[in-house]
Amino acid sequence: MPEARTLFFSLEIGDIVIGLALTAMASWFFFQASVLPDFSGTAVGAADFPKGLAALLGLTSLIFAGAGVRRMISGRLEERITVRQPMRVLLGIALLIMFPLMMDTLGYYIAMAVFFSAFLYVANCRSPIAIVLYVGGFLLFTKLVFEMLLGTPLP
Repeated sequence: MPEARTLFFSLEIGDIVIGLALTAMASWFFFQASVLPDFSGTAVGAADFPKGLAALLGLTSLIFAGAGVRRMISGRLEERITVRQPMRVLLGIALLIMFPLMMDTLGYYIAMAVFFSAFLYVANCRSPIAIVLYVGGFLLFTKLVFEMLLGTPLP
């Protein structure tokens, strides 16, 4: 098998691009969580947890991108980033983008099973037993915590 193509770029550019991309994704997550149905009244509801995570992701991503800008301005440039398997990175990004669409069409449990299995495979987890255990454990966890403990229906 031929060796995968390798990409190189500066750490600062990577920090800025990834930080801004994560900030954009966090904003999207925040606004999507805002339209979730809330059955809790004035208590902490189903939308509050993902909105809180999205806000934290957005804040830390901006800090991350800002650190890259600060290093570029100060001239304290660091090493270059090496991405040895860029196709796996792109496949992971594609899976993340497709997940909300899969949830709309397949429902949470089937979409998560497909998404997580594919993501594990892209991340080089090739053992079918391990994949079934990871996916099954995660789905059981979400069933217990969100549906049974918090009373949040997952379609």
